[in-house]
Amino acid sequence: MLGLIVQVFLVFVISCLSIFYLFARSKYGYWKQRGVPYEEPTFIFGNLSFLMRKSFWDFFYDLSKKYNKYDYFGIFLSWQPLLVLNSNELAKKVLVKDSDSFQDRYSYSGVNDDPLGSLNLFSIKSPMWAQMRNEISPMFTSSRLRGFTELMNINSGELVRRIQKDYIESKEPVDLKKVFSMYTSDTVAYTVFGIRMSALKELTSPLWYITCHMVKWTFWRGFEFTMIFFLPAAAEILKLKFFSQPATEYIRKMFMEVVDERQKTGQTSDKDLVNHLLKLKSNLKLPAGSDSQLADNLMMAQAAVFILGSIETSSTTLTYMLHELAYHPDEQEKLYKAVSEALKESGKDVLEYDDLMKIKYVTACIHETLRKYPPVPHLDRLCNKAYQLTDELLVEPGTPVFVNVVGIHYNEEWYPEPEEWRPERFINSSDSDNHDFKFLPFGEGPRFCIGKRYGMMQIRTAIAHMIMKYKFLPDGPKHLEADSYSVILGPKGGGKVKFVPRT
Repeated sequence: MLGLIVQVFLVFVISCLSIFYLFARSKYGYWKQRGVPYEEPTFIFGNLSFLMRKSFWDFFYDLSKKYNKYDYFGIFLSWQPLLVLNSNELAKKVLVKDSDSFQDRYSYSGVNDDPLGSLNLFSIKSPMWAQMRNEISPMFTSSRLRGFTELMNINSGELVRRIQKDYIESKEPVDLKKVFSMYTSDTVAYTVFGIRMSALKELTSPLWYITCHMVKWTFWRGFEFTMIFFLPAAAEILKLKFFSQPATEYIRKMFMEVVDERQKTGQTSDKDLVNHLLKLKSNLKLPAGSDSQLADNLMMAQAAVFILGSIETSSTTLTYMLHELAYHPDEQEKLYKAVSEALKESGKDVLEYDDLMKIKYVTACIHETLRKYPPVPHLDRLCNKAYQLTDELLVEPGTPVFVNVVGIHYNEEWYPEPEEWRPERFINSSDSDNHDFKFLPFGEGPRFCIGKRYGMMQIRTAIAHMIMKYKFLPDGPKHLEADSYSVILGPKGGGKVKFVPRT
């Protein structure tokens, strides 16, 4: 009897495995059947066998080299077929012209299990996304950015002093990513919560505690983000979170403490995001039958994603920009002269918003850094209705479509010798110019990064202060290895340069 049970069990297991194998094989023929060039998949993993050993940035970079002659090609996320676009014209169609066919991101969005991760402006699905986008946009007007620039200049001064104390006087090992994350954390604390705090000055702050959990890429955080962005079905089963559990809990606590304090005192501040969100909450139109906590979760989710987005991308860009300047002394000197002349022309000790916006070479250096090192290597969209992408290819509903930002930024036709860092490529560039969809570090279309101008100003103020006080010299290999645990581009080890005081 026992032998019969074992035989039946083995037959069942073998049958299940056979069915699964045939299912996977049928899926893996998807792009071949449609005449689309594709990366040969491996069983179960598809094209994700590199996970946690190589960064996604490097993955898309390698694909861009291999398929640079094609406007599009196919890959497999496990057994899910995915279309990758290398063409600026196709990117324009998906991101802007026909964006109604690609309204949502592919990433996991579990409203019940992870409200802060699913309801923020980056992740939230249509139609609620449109309402939140319209309500949040007024937070980033030019007049508000002028006010934020004043604080960014104060924090940039603290950044210069921290560099002097740690890296010059105390001769501690340089960790650019960490010190720039502290700088951006200090600015975001006031922008979001209206609280003046300084991790740069005190080496600790409530927001720095949150930031450490957000931007520290451990194996587990890398695994969570990988599942959320590339295997959303697995993320749903495992109930993974967009933000780490400690960061989620602390954001809730900090947000509610600020709200309670303002309700008790009656004090408000038109300058910060919390005040803007409280006004939004009172006028918010929620779907019928919504949970009583939905409004609060929507507010906290926007605060959380703004913290992560503002800190992570700006600190990464500053790190790579200093690294390139260290290896390009001529360009560094040109940048120094541009800032010096702007200071002389303004007659001020510190450059304000309008002064900084006029310095073309600062913008050029930032844009070339973002071209060579786009923090997010791809832009994900999910096809929500059948779409004729080209005469040859119909994209079926439910198919994820990724715009390969790295592939577009490294196209030799548009950017000769793309491995070289050349600010002159963008000497007449403005913050709103996507160069006919050949420059997409902030995305484009309805879902482009709403904090783009804020992030650019954070970088401008910091670099203007640092370039006037220090020279940057190389301190390590020219190629910065990417962190394999990070879905967003990040330098392994944080990155470093030598700071030499200007005399």
